Amino acid sequence: MIITDLNSPELTLYAKTNDSFAQIFEIAKAALNSIPEDGKYALDGDKVYYSVQSYDTKPASEAKFETHEKYIDIQVILDGEEIIRFDTVDKLNVTVEYDKTRDCAFYAMNDEYDTVRLRRGELAIIFPNEAHAPCVAPNDTPAPVHKMVAKILY
Repeated sequence: MIITDLNSPELTLYAKTNDSFAQIFEIAKAALNSIPEDGKYALDGDKVYYSVQSYDTKPASEAKFETHEKYIDIQVILDGEEIIRFDTVDKLNVTVEYDKTRDCAFYAMNDEYDTVRLRRGELAIIFPNEAHAPCVAPNDTPAPVHKMVAKILY
């Protein structure tokens, strides 16, 4: 997992890791100035797309880990803030087996994990099989968030 922000000079280095990263970073920068309507936006069919989402963050008690096998996630906070928990899969217990259609498996929350707080303009690049529990409310107080989640076929 890579944690950074849209103003970081390192974005040019990260863009070299995948051909679609630079395009996603530019779209996210533009979205900070004018948040698009919620919905799914295809850039290259099912190979590269992004969603804009509005929701309230959830209490920590509702958090659960998830992983993906086919897609890299780039999660960008457009407005608000949230906590993302993360851990290694070998420490977690599967609660919902991997579903190819949804490209997702779910895991029970454990007592040991790391966290990162993402605020407006900050992002997480999450690679396949990196367990993450997004959408958690800072200080356990749900609040509104606008977020862009890009999916890039790995």
